[in-house]
Amino acid sequence: MKLKLPVILLFLMFTACSTMPPEIEDKYLAEKTEPQSKTIFALEQRIIDKNKEKQAVEKKTKEQAKLPAGTEDEIKLLEKENDIIKDQVYLYEKNKDAVNLEVKKSQLAENESKLAKKKALLQFHQSEKKLFDTELELKNAELAQYIAELNVEKSKIAAAYRDKNEQVKPEEEGNFFTKLTGKFSKKDPDDKYGYKQHAEYLEKKKQETSKAETDFREAERKFLDAKLTLDKTK
Repeated sequence: MKLKLPVILLFLMFTACSTMPPEIEDKYLAEKTEPQSKTIFALEQRIIDKNKEKQAVEKKTKEQAKLPAGTEDEIKLLEKENDIIKDQVYLYEKNKDAVNLEVKKSQLAENESKLAKKKALLQFHQSEKKLFDTELELKNAELAQYIAELNVEKSKIAAAYRDKNEQVKPEEEGNFFTKLTGKFSKKDPDDKYGYKQHAEYLEKKKQETSKAETDFREAERKFLDAKLTLDKTK
């Protein structure tokens, strides 16, 4: 089922309620021009599309193939066997026992091959999980950024509307409590309606998206390396 924009926005506000600035009230968008309406629509559609991408990654994460049970225990056992066989090889080399030495060298090669395959499989599985996790983090970061961009655009429209239509000065608005607290806070004359927080929040989201993208690219590189190593063991 397609997740509509209001639901997406509500979810983002719930998950980031401590930092996300409040939504711009629709009543302040009443006089938006046709170009502004098209811009808002395009931004909203981009959010919906990005949310679909996020859902696809979530689905992919849930469907990731499971690591065969006991793989890590097998690795530990093979490592112990490797140490024992290496000691035996050293002993037969020291005693110049060519017959047993050849047998143990063959066993060591076979054991090391099994160990390499198991380790490669484990590394592949771990790197794949990390790849999916970082990709999901990136989609979440991009989604939050797009919502922030939408709110910045709305704040510009809302500020113009309020400048044109509101008779009461911003510092005189609000209830008794907000008026009282306002006396003790120095207001920014260039931020009459408190909309600057949307631009500041957007910058923060852009930084988070940049970091998430870097983390994803690194995870992608490690995954490809792990896949190549696993393919070589087959």
